[in-house]
Amino acid sequence: MDTRQQMPQIDILPARHFWRRFAAFAVDIIVFQLIILATVHYVSKVYPLDFRLPGWTTTECNGLLPDQLAKQIEAGWPEATSDICEVRQFGGAKQRYLRTGTLSEDDLWLSGKELSIPVDADNNPVTKPMPAYSSLVGGVANTVLIALAFAVFSAGGRRTFGKALVFLRVQTAEQEDLDFGTAFKREILKFSPNLLFSVVLFALSLFPAYPTEDFNTLLGMLRGEYAPSDDSISKSYLVWALAVTAWWIWPFIVWEGQTFYDRICACKVVTTLKADRPDEARIKQNRPRIYRRLAPIRRSRRRN
Repeated sequence: MDTRQQMPQIDILPARHFWRRFAAFAVDIIVFQLIILATVHYVSKVYPLDFRLPGWTTTECNGLLPDQLAKQIEAGWPEATSDICEVRQFGGAKQRYLRTGTLSEDDLWLSGKELSIPVDADNNPVTKPMPAYSSLVGGVANTVLIALAFAVFSAGGRRTFGKALVFLRVQTAEQEDLDFGTAFKREILKFSPNLLFSVVLFALSLFPAYPTEDFNTLLGMLRGEYAPSDDSISKSYLVWALAVTAWWIWPFIVWEGQTFYDRICACKVVTTLKADRPDEARIKQNRPRIYRRLAPIRRSRRRN
């Protein structure tokens, strides 16, 4: 009776290459992000599109308020000082905000309250929820473009700039080159925490940011004990940090060199350097204990 088919098939997990993969990822992100930002900057100058990529903002403020808005603030919160600020986001149109409050700096400590609220074209404060469609589209587009760049340089036996510097490449579990579809699927799954961040940030923008939609009532509340707090960004970054830890870092502890997206796509990251005998010995020592115990049995069956 042949019992070879009943033997447990135990795969040898690839090496982690953690720091080399981290260095390659950092180099690739910097290179591809600079190329994308340069492209977006050029396109936004030629075409009036609102990409609004996350981050990359500049702010300019001045104390010139429209008369109607200045009278409202004087009546509702007379001790407040106010500015109109223009926020320019890379690849996007400018936005105007009213910044008002009693926030002051004393011995490196901030005291008081401050409210930052968008204003429309008629200089009226916007207290209703403003769905961040542009930020959602910009975040998703940026993630897809980066994933596309990684996929193009990973398919067909090619390597990204970072992986070429540290002598790494991506291949299938059968040690074959990735086709473009598999490479793109792997990269989209890799950057899924970024997609989650954009979706969470958009979902939070659908909820009311203030307890009332009446601006005069809001000023009266600010004069009292109400203190505004915009923690939507911090919540989004917390979700992103937890997703990155669970999606990128934890699998290295459990599965050595394979992350979730590697296992889903049946891929692995390997070194392009030739293995020498010390590496081979290390791999044999890292095999599961049951594999080493069964090795003499397998060799005896081969001789028979």
